[in-house]
Amino acid sequence: MAARRRASSRATATVTATDTDKSKSETPTKQEHADPPIAPPKSGLIFKLCLFFAIPYFYLLFYHYKIESELQRSILINAGLSLAGFFITQKMIPVASRYVLRRNLFGYDINKKGTPQGTIKVPESLGIVVGAVFLVLAILFQYFNFTADSNIAIVEKLGIAKNDFLGTVAEWLVEYNAALASICFMLLLGFVDDVLDVPWRVKLILPSFAALPLLMAYAGHTSIIIPKPLVPYVGLEILDLGWIYKLYMFLLAVFCTNSINIHAGLNGLEVGQTVVIASAILLHNIMQIGASLDPEYKQAHAFSIYLVQPLLATSLALFSYNWYPSSVFVGDTYTYFAGMTMAVVGILGHFRFNPQTGLLTGTNDGTLVNFFLRLFGKMSEGSLCAALLVFQAIACCLCFVLRYFLTGWYK
Repeated sequence: MAARRRASSRATATVTATDTDKSKSETPTKQEHADPPIAPPKSGLIFKLCLFFAIPYFYLLFYHYKIESELQRSILINAGLSLAGFFITQKMIPVASRYVLRRNLFGYDINKKGTPQGTIKVPESLGIVVGAVFLVLAILFQYFNFTADSNIAIVEKLGIAKNDFLGTVAEWLVEYNAALASICFMLLLGFVDDVLDVPWRVKLILPSFAALPLLMAYAGHTSIIIPKPLVPYVGLEILDLGWIYKLYMFLLAVFCTNSINIHAGLNGLEVGQTVVIASAILLHNIMQIGASLDPEYKQAHAFSIYLVQPLLATSLALFSYNWYPSSVFVGDTYTYFAGMTMAVVGILGHFRFNPQTGLLTGTNDGTLVNFFLRLFGKMSEGSLCAALLVFQAIACCLCFVLRYFLTGWYK
């Protein structure tokens, strides 16, 4: 959830029917003049981020690893659709902002209270645009990848029997659409939360309902590989968990969704952490595809890429408006949507602001944001968010390093 104070709904609710009818024709015109257009996107920042990520990503895809050209083609088609989604999202956000402002879906940035920026109405729940564009892209991509005709070259290249491949495509299509159903369900629940301001005890269980389509359609393995140091004690190399594995998947969906929602409160933090994690997931998938000789294993990681690339592209478009100083708020709509999307891919704050100094001061709340403020001292909102995102990127890099050193010994 963003660092904002929502507009009071009490004032809106006390308007009489007579006043509503009388001002019905005047309100839209006044609203358009009263609410200025949002600030333009920070395109320079997005260009630098794209360049920073694209160079290693495409180096691994086309040069470092010998990946089949047909698989590269599918990834590029998905990337092309994602790029189109970036521009569509960037164009739609200002349009959607005007509509949500007319419906009083806005907030005030509490981290800028006492300054002129703290009195500006900031459009809320713009994550709905990202989610809608993502779903359209994901559905359109089915035409290019989840049909026998679009994959016949991959079948011949990877040496998969055609009948076996048709059955595999059918399974992928069921799981792919179930994943989209879960994401769509979570997007809807997030928007409902933004509109109705659902209490926390209810927020914690919302992802459990959205995860049901994916759990019901899951037909994959329910076994895990026992780490090599533990094999002598367990007596098994592979352990089938059965229903416990699906329980783990269920809890993972709840965790991922709420983790994005909880680690928030600064301009750009929710979208920024999604961008960092999505970039790490894409690099990991390319590395796994390049290092593997198993065709089905490669396709499983490609499946992940097909969902994460549109997520990254549409999130970058939102990030161009949401980075400090934010001109739109993402709302719980986006945090739930992003968390569920990464959960699907994985399966297949309070502080004080000083208006005189413009700095945030940490409190004793046990959040990572406040821990950074207590550790490094007072910081501006932009600097604090940048530090948190760099920390998250370093954590992702550390995971890659640990995986490299532990491969062959741990499992």
